[in-house]
Amino acid sequence: MKEYKVWAFARSAAPNLPALEEQLADVMREADRRGYIIVNSCMEQKHGTEFWRPALFSMLTAIQQGRVNAVMVQSLDRLSHDIPTLYRILRFLQNHGAVLITTETNLQYELYLTGLENRLLSRPKKRKPVWVCEECEDGNS
Repeated sequence: MKEYKVWAFARSAAPNLPALEEQLADVMREADRRGYIIVNSCMEQKHGTEFWRPALFSMLTAIQQGRVNAVMVQSLDRLSHDIPTLYRILRFLQNHGAVLITTETNLQYELYLTGLENRLLSRPKKRKPVWVCEECEDGNS
């Protein structure tokens, strides 16, 4: 099993700090349960349609620097609700060899529903999928 150095991420636009803190705590508990190394975590109260978000860019910088090789969120929409923005984030993860792990949803199904699964898989063959499938033998589906 690959050793994941995880950045736990939570986002909500709702002005409910306790709920946002609980979202992050849930992700961190799940990362710990799975035996992942939690490198860092962040949460932000921003709209999911915004791309220029300080917490998001801190996480992306850590990935670019190789300090993190996995991002863990409750669901895909915690990264963005905007499909072009979401695609940019996922493509960045893919380009840097990082994976995205969701704790409460089936990520492959979410990617399929958004139409992003085929776009990500049609990238050059040297790139791996950006999701983790715990049930699959090789870790990816």
